[in-house]
Amino acid sequence: MSGMDQQLAEALDAAKAAHFDARGAACDYAALAVSRQRVRLVACLAELEGFDIRRAHIPSQMAFWINVFNAGVLRDAHELEAAPSVREVQAFFERPRLRIGAHRYSLDDIEHGLLRGNVPKQGRSRAPMARDDPRLEYMPILFDERMHFALHSACRSSPPLRVFDDGKLDRQLEEAATDYVRRTVRVESRGAVIVLPRLFRWFGQ
Repeated sequence: MSGMDQQLAEALDAAKAAHFDARGAACDYAALAVSRQRVRLVACLAELEGFDIRRAHIPSQMAFWINVFNAGVLRDAHELEAAPSVREVQAFFERPRLRIGAHRYSLDDIEHGLLRGNVPKQGRSRAPMARDDPRLEYMPILFDERMHFALHSACRSSPPLRVFDDGKLDRQLEEAATDYVRRTVRVESRGAVIVLPRLFRWFGQ
C-alpha cells in the first residue's frame, strides 16, 4: 500500500483503536460520530475522489475496496443508527454515498458489484451494475468468499471491524473467517443441530 489507500487504512485503524472494543466488534457509534477520527475518515474518503485505482497494484484492489466499504459504513454509521425501519437500513446500503475517481458508488455497488462479481444481492433479481458499467473495470480479478467475513456493516451479525493490507490479505481473510465461525456458529442437541448466523443464510451458496 502507498499513498491515499494507505492513509485510509491508517484512518480506519485509528477509529478502531479509539471507539471499538479489543475484538473490533462493539463500537461507541455516538462517540465516533463527533470524533476527530471520523473527521479523518471523512477527509480520506474525500481525497479518494482524485484516486485512480488503475494506478494501484492489482493485489491491492480487494483490500482497497474492503477498506473503502468499511470506512463508508463508519463515516455514516450515525445515519444507519437512526434508520427507523428495515427498508431504511436497506436504503442506506443502496444509496450512492462514495465517490472514487470519476464514479459514484453505493455500499451495495462495492459489495455485490465489485467484490462479489456483480451478482444480485439477496431478494434482488438484477445485478447491481449493467454489463457495460465502466466501474466493472475496477473489479478484483479473483473472487474470494472470505470477503463476507471482512465487511463490517454495523449490524448485529456483522463481522468485527478489521483493516486489510494487500501484502497480508490472504492471512487476514483466513483469520477473519476463522474467528467469525468460531465465535458465531454453535453446535447444539449433542451435535444434531448447527446454529448459524444470518450471514450464512444471506450467502448460503
